[in-house]
Amino acid sequence: MSDFTETLRQADYAHILYLTEQTDDYIDNAVSFVLDGVRNDDRVLFVENPRIYPQIQKKLQQLLGADELDLVHYVNNFDFYWRKGNFHPEAILQYFESVIESFTVDGRHCRTWGHIEWGSQEDIDQKIVDYEIEIDRSVPQRKVISVCAYDTSRVSDSLRERLMRCHGYLMKDQSITTLSFYDDTKARN
Repeated sequence: MSDFTETLRQADYAHILYLTEQTDDYIDNAVSFVLDGVRNDDRVLFVENPRIYPQIQKKLQQLLGADELDLVHYVNNFDFYWRKGNFHPEAILQYFESVIESFTVDGRHCRTWGHIEWGSQEDIDQKIVDYEIEIDRSVPQRKVISVCAYDTSRVSDSLRERLMRCHGYLMKDQSITTLSFYDDTKARN
């Protein structure tokens, strides 16, 4: 992960789709992502559920000092994605951009990790795709390395295909690859 994110740092930004199957691998990858960010003096917005984050936090506390931990900002993923009582892409994007702006006002880089989960909501697949398309436009402007994590078992084949079209990279528990059909000119416009 750290070699990969160093490559991304040279490109200024990245939008990464992470499809996870194994919780232990997911936690290890998340910790690696945060460690790499903190060691490069980045602020990290970490949006995660309250079941998994304590495990990540415990590992981070063993590896980082208090000043380094101050660079990591945890937000409960349901509070982040369901602020308006439902998955509302415009409201989520507005909140995302305000947080990123506050994190980078002093010239620091920022990276984000968001674990997207949902219950039952009508047209949720389309709302998720709408959100991801907007994040894909925001990431290059804000110069953010952003991981969007999904539990593979929750993502239909149709949704997976649509998500892969608005991310530059596909990450799995043991690999990261460039998505060859991704059109980054859409992201920069």
